[in-house]
Parts: sequence; C-alpha cells; structure tokens
Amino acid sequence: MKNRGFTLIEIIVAMAILSIMAGTLVPMLYKTWESNEIAVTRGRMLELKKAMVGDRTLVQQGIRTHYGFVGDNGVLPAGIDDLLTAPAGWVNWNGPYLGGFDPDTYKSDAWGNGIAYARHNPTLAVSGMSVTATLRSAGPDRTFGTGDDIDENSDLSLQVLEAEVWPTATVQGNLSYTFTAATSEVTPSYGADILASYHDGAGTATTVTGCIPLAVGPVQPGVPKNVGQSFEKNFGIELPVGRVVLRSRLFSDAACTTLAAETNDMAIFVSDGLSKISVNPPTLYYPIPEP
Repeated sequence: MKNRGFTLIEIIVAMAILSIMAGTLVPMLYKTWESNEIAVTRGRMLELKKAMVGDRTLVQQGIRTHYGFVGDNGVLPAGIDDLLTAPAGWVNWNGPYLGGFDPDTYKSDAWGNGIAYARHNPTLAVSGMSVTATLRSAGPDRTFGTGDDIDENSDLSLQVLEAEVWPTATVQGNLSYTFTAATSEVTPSYGADILASYHDGAGTATTVTGCIPLAVGPVQPGVPKNVGQSFEKNFGIELPVGRVVLRSRLFSDAACTTLAAETNDMAIFVSDGLSKISVNPPTLYYPIPEP
C-alpha cells in the first residue's frame, strides 16, 4: 500500500484544533499560576501579620501563648524591619518575630514588589471594622490602585484590626476590703482605682481607671468590717494584647488623691476580641488611722 502525506486540508484542520486547544489551555495555565502566586503573597502577608500581633491559634491549657511584637512592646512596629532588628532603646524587644523566613523575599510579594505596610491614626473604617495597620500588595499587574490589589478592600483578614492590638479599655470585677478601727467609731469616705502596667517600646507604661467610690459605712472599734464593691470602669487608654499587670489601690478620700494602701500585682494576659477584663483583686486589710 502506498503511503501518502497529509493533505493541505488535514494540516489546516489540525492547526485549527491545536489553536483552539492552546487558546483554552494557556489561559487556564496562567490562571493556575496566578492563583499560586496570589496564595504565596497571602501567605507572606499573613506571616507578617502574625509576627506583629501574634498567632491566636497557639494555645496551651486554654491560654493563648503567642502575642508577637505587640505583646512584647505594646505598640505596632514602625516598619517591617523592626520585626527582625530591635529599634534603638526598645528594652522589651524579644525578636526576631519572623521564624524561618527568606531574607530575600519575606517583605516582597510573589511578583517581586515590596509589600506596603502602614499604620493608620485615625483608624480606617472597612466593612464595619477599625483597621489600625494595613499590609498591601499591588497584585499581578504590579500597580497599586487597580482591581487586582491584595489589600483591606479585597482581604480584611490580612489587615491588622484595632481589636487585635488594643482590644479593650474596660475592666470589671469585685473589690474586697476588711477595715478595722482602733478606739472609736469612724465612718471613712474612701475611694479606689485599678492601676495597669504594660510594656511599651521604651519600657513600662501605666494607666489607671476612674475613681471607684466605696460605701464603707460606720466601722466599730475592735470589730473588723468586710466591704465588697463591684465595679466596671475604663482605663485612660485601650490596653494592648499580651501581659498586663494590675493592682488595686485604696485611697483615704473619695476623690482618689491620697494613696492609703494597695494590693500586690496581678498578672493577666489580654487577648484580641476581649471586650472587658475581669479581675477580682485579693482582699485588702486596712487599719483605719486614728483621727
């Protein structure tokens, strides 16, 4: 049987089929590649966010254990490099906060452009949430301000929310006192507050609640009087996530100006999403001075 070659029509048909297949497969392959690059970029942005505010999924015995840069320093970093190198004078810095990072790519997206980081004061309002810092990638087209950007408008979970850094300013609980009078009945007019100490970049900062009036009433000599007082007050600022030390203070006047006594420190951990801190300081025993 005599072999024959392809006819012109057969070649044209084959080329048409290949062209159709290429027109279908190439966009599919590009979309797959682009999706992978977006996933890589999202992963890098998420690692940067975790380094800043910690990983809420790291828990031991029901207690969150990882608070990142903010947990040690009380504030967000000024720049991404602060996650790896301590700013001058920051005594509580305990980094580096990025583990297993590639020094050539950790602050770049998958297309080789730098990930833009910015803090916002006042915060940005996005979808009903307060965003205090943003991480942004220009996306596949390498141009900010276009529809393929990876930013707070496309993925809020990659942004730093105010509640993830400074979740609450409110503290509630119960104060407990035992008062004694020496030789005569007294009816003191006392007040109390809660002092909070927390880390900031340069060391330790403090804030206090408003004054809590105490309903002590008459105290008889030789008869200890137990007084309990529930309270809910705000500190002067929102407290940062991480370790905070609280102390109950007693004042010998209702305006909380003259310190009389205070409890020992109580360490707690403030986590994101917390609306109120609950604390019950130990009973404070206080002998009322003679007038």
